[in-house]
Amino acid sequence: MDTDHAFGPVRWKQQYEVLHEYLHDLPDVVGVHPPGAQVRVTICKGHLLLPWRYATRSDLDMRDARPGRDLNRLIRDLLILFGPEPSHEEVTLPLMPLTPEEARDRSALREAVEQLTDEPRVLLVGFACNSDEGLLRVSWGEAALLGGSELKWGHVEDLPVQGVRHPPREGRE
Repeated sequence: MDTDHAFGPVRWKQQYEVLHEYLHDLPDVVGVHPPGAQVRVTICKGHLLLPWRYATRSDLDMRDARPGRDLNRLIRDLLILFGPEPSHEEVTLPLMPLTPEEARDRSALREAVEQLTDEPRVLLVGFACNSDEGLLRVSWGEAALLGGSELKWGHVEDLPVQGVRHPPREGRE
């Protein structure tokens, strides 16, 4: 492409569709269109696969990226409902009202997913891309959402992207 249009709002929706189209012929792959969501979420063997563009350059590891607006409400809600429990949670003060984020009803989302799979787990499929070079890097992994804005990573794997090499992360072979 010779414009950045596909890397704006169109990319946000398309990333869910492209992921589903790529995997839909595999066994145990289904799609769910959560209530109120504008996209279909792919479920494979009980794992919710959530695409997340974390960077526009190849030298940034997914674990080092700061969640921004590309970690949207749907991903945050699914991490809260089905992601790993955070190892640390901030204590709330007694009688403090809940924030709108904490008070939001996620029961319809929970029910829609649980109808398709028992004990779902969330896997973030992180990718780096830009309009000049296309897809640069792909990883997948488990993360707990801390305080609504920070990710605490568990297992993460880099996936091969044909023709792309990226530097190893320090401390890894």
